[in-house]
Amino acid sequence: MRALALPVQLAGTAVMVWACLALALQCLSPRPLKIARRTAPLPAGESFTAAMGLRAALWAAGALALAWAFSLLRCAMTREEVTFRGLLELWRQWDANNFLRIAELGYRGFETEGMHTTLVFYPLYPWLMRALHLIIPDWAVCGHLISCACYIGAAPILARTLTEDFGRRTARLALGLLSCYPFAFFFGAVFSESLFLLLSAAGFACIRRRRWLPAGLLGALAALTRMQGALLLAVGLVEYCAAERPVGKLLARDWRGLVRDGGRVVLPLAVTLAGVGIYLAVNWAVDGDPFRFVYYEKAVWHQGFAPMPRCLGTICEYLVKRWGERQALVIWGPELAIFLVCAAALVWAPGRMPPAWTAYLAGCTALNYSLSWPLSCGRYMACAFPLFAALALLFRRRPAAGWIFAAAMALLQAAFLTAYLAGWQVM
Repeated sequence: MRALALPVQLAGTAVMVWACLALALQCLSPRPLKIARRTAPLPAGESFTAAMGLRAALWAAGALALAWAFSLLRCAMTREEVTFRGLLELWRQWDANNFLRIAELGYRGFETEGMHTTLVFYPLYPWLMRALHLIIPDWAVCGHLISCACYIGAAPILARTLTEDFGRRTARLALGLLSCYPFAFFFGAVFSESLFLLLSAAGFACIRRRRWLPAGLLGALAALTRMQGALLLAVGLVEYCAAERPVGKLLARDWRGLVRDGGRVVLPLAVTLAGVGIYLAVNWAVDGDPFRFVYYEKAVWHQGFAPMPRCLGTICEYLVKRWGERQALVIWGPELAIFLVCAAALVWAPGRMPPAWTAYLAGCTALNYSLSWPLSCGRYMACAFPLFAALALLFRRRPAAGWIFAAAMALLQAAFLTAYLAGWQVM
């Protein structure tokens, strides 16, 4: 096991150090620096039209429709009678049950040995389900509708940001790669992935346009959906540093400009922390302890923070230990492969993508691969949209190869969806 784990751990550490140093050079230097030599000019940004947004939304809807059609076929193959209720039950796996419990019963309404263990799940998604339940009586339908609507809404937002930064062809391929990602079917399930993608993509778009207050508000909502939402605060600061050059102002003793930037940029971005505060308040209201979720994470869900090298060591250990078993096929093998792709993208990205894109990809990789029990890294990385932008840019001169790669991922998605619907540990 050590023969596999040690090189992966060293490579992961080196990649993150490289990404952090590259971002520091780009953001903290008084003047813009070029840290990578390009052999050919990268595609320039283009204008975005309403028709392009509509096509992106239709593409997302089509991807979801294919996933649901596949699940309907699975339902017909495994059940004597195909019913809408049976189809919904087929999708009700793993954490979908917990989101449905929170929406229906609240955090206090469900206990495990006297503990409100569902506190580890962030509240915005089930709150939206409760709101929709006022007009739609079925809880599962509420969850699926919210997930599908959020993914369809996220697609035009991502398409616009990608188009304005990298051009239309890159945007199309990036959206195709995202939709074909092996774990993208979670965007249509009763999970918070679609909502988080929508909020983080919208917040990122505001950051790229330097609309700081909307970015902070969207960041707060994202942080109320998943812990990683607070990452938008760091990405916003990276964008500010790359655009405004505060180190240059500091060296020039432009104190007035720095104070003005603090009120105009930093304080609006800090609104992101309000989402974290609300989540802590929910913990306090339910159990009298704002950090009660930390206890439940460790005691019940066997989850907690672990440095990235230790997390990668765990993945490699279980990949070797479970080799030939289901877990190696649906958890440990895919997670290691996804990390290696992310590492390659992070080596390539600095100097070729704007710093905010690199920072978001580095942050997603670092946070999602710093867990003591990393069972869901593949699902979490579905929301790391800069990864698909980087892959699309890598295939920019060979778009046919990019679409072949997307088709291969789509076949893997079909396999993982089949395993998920069958109750395998795809979570």
